[in-house]
Amino acid sequence: MYVDAHNHLQDARLTTSRSEIASQCEKMGVSLSVVNGTSPKDWADVSDLAARHSWILPSYGVHPWFLSELTPSWRGDLERYLDQAPSALGEIGIDYWKEGIDRELQRTVFLEQLSLARDRNIPVSIHGLKAWHDLYALLERYGAPEVGFLLHSYSGPLELIKKFVRMGAYFSCAPAFFAPSRAAKLEVFRTIPLERLLPETDAPDQAPPRDLQRSTCPEDERLNHPANISMVYDGLARLTGMPEEKLSAVFMDNARRLFGSVMRAPLQA
Repeated sequence: MYVDAHNHLQDARLTTSRSEIASQCEKMGVSLSVVNGTSPKDWADVSDLAARHSWILPSYGVHPWFLSELTPSWRGDLERYLDQAPSALGEIGIDYWKEGIDRELQRTVFLEQLSLARDRNIPVSIHGLKAWHDLYALLERYGAPEVGFLLHSYSGPLELIKKFVRMGAYFSCAPAFFAPSRAAKLEVFRTIPLERLLPETDAPDQAPPRDLQRSTCPEDERLNHPANISMVYDGLARLTGMPEEKLSAVFMDNARRLFGSVMRAPLQA
């Protein structure tokens, strides 16, 4: 049984094979797949996927890369999606890697969404590329939901891990971290407490190295297939030195703690 704590199965790049991909994930035993919206343009697709598959947990948010897609009614629309079914919030965050995005607007939109997660006490998936220190400062000042939050595809410094843990953070590892060029980033995951560690694919982005791919997308073999979650399990088992069966049970427990309050179907071991 697999948990994928963060992906984008609704992504337009997967439109033609989405049903096939979902069927493959279901057959291989994916018991929880958190599908993260990134702007008002894709929230309906996230909702549709969740309505079709009980193992998909919808998550709605505005990603910092897509602030240009905001509508005047975006916050009210976001609340309506959160109201229609148990849901997480995200992907939200701040990003200093991609150029040309107004940092003040990023912080404003991030904090508006964080306040929704905090007020509703629902889990939130957070992006912080090249902005981890500022992200920490914002969370320290404004607070996080009591249920906890996910620092998706964590690539921040080692010294922030304990501080984030005290705030309620979980950390997820994506397939791309197993590339030799990302060895230093992967090593950080060795120090994350097991009870705060989760696997993710971030599909269709962050594909694993070609020699580690378990599945490829029909549209483009360079895209990351969600079935590559099995590769993340194998890689994290080797990194932690824990048998995959035991590590899988840890991931199930972690997912229950973070996402259990908004899951429609209980995770089955």
